[in-house]
Amino acid sequence: METIIFLIIFPAAISLVLLSIPIKSVRRLIAVIANIALIAGTIHLLYGSAGETIRYELENVWIERAMLTLEVALSIYIFYIGIRFRRYLVVLFTLLQLALLVHFEAFATPAVPVAHNLFVDNFSIILALIIGIIGSFICLYAIGYIEEYHERHKESEDNRRFFFFLMYLFLSAMFGIVFSNNLKWIYFFWEITTICSFLLIKYHEDEESIDSAFSALTMNLLGGLAFAAGISYAGVYAGTLELDRLIAEGGAYAVVPAALIAFAGLAKSAQLPFSS
Repeated sequence: METIIFLIIFPAAISLVLLSIPIKSVRRLIAVIANIALIAGTIHLLYGSAGETIRYELENVWIERAMLTLEVALSIYIFYIGIRFRRYLVVLFTLLQLALLVHFEAFATPAVPVAHNLFVDNFSIILALIIGIIGSFICLYAIGYIEEYHERHKESEDNRRFFFFLMYLFLSAMFGIVFSNNLKWIYFFWEITTICSFLLIKYHEDEESIDSAFSALTMNLLGGLAFAAGISYAGVYAGTLELDRLIAEGGAYAVVPAALIAFAGLAKSAQLPFSS
């Protein structure tokens, strides 16, 4: 379990470190070391799991509370920017999503116990290798990319520290999605990728990038609303929030959450009919 926790927490910690360091050469060195560590971590997981499916409890009420607090904070921020930029569909989707989340947490969550919040199987290891290796190389490439970008766009505010903060936070969230067995945990990391995507797309802060960012955010929020509905349905009617149990039990109770989450995935990845 230590390797899983490392792969989730370490990129988030690195993102905060990079956010706080103004010296480019130091940031570059830290990023390179972090990338090597992430690649090594995913390879260690590959050989350490022995191809078995392993489930971990990691039950802690403070983790749940922290996730809920951050989800509400993200929703408030998205609501604010939706009002500020007059993107009222963003405001509507945010309110619906938040209302569904809070209602489920208040009335349904206590009655739906979760035995295993994390798990590792062959598929999650494959995805972790993609995130750890390909993602690390993307972050490495981004070092040169963002330098060239600012050389060509002198008018753009130099916010490189925030850029790399978002990149490594995104990696952390993707590892969280891959290793989470609790649907609420998957949703939490999903929301982090949503806000990271939005902020990365609007990095240039011109009209075109802001419009593109809000278009992506609207689709992501629509997907998030479907995801939240799927979680609520699974908890209330299937009586479980564990992904492996939901898949194993199958039947009618699994069809609706699966359809809603699939819809969410299509919306988030801008697949037809959500592409533009």
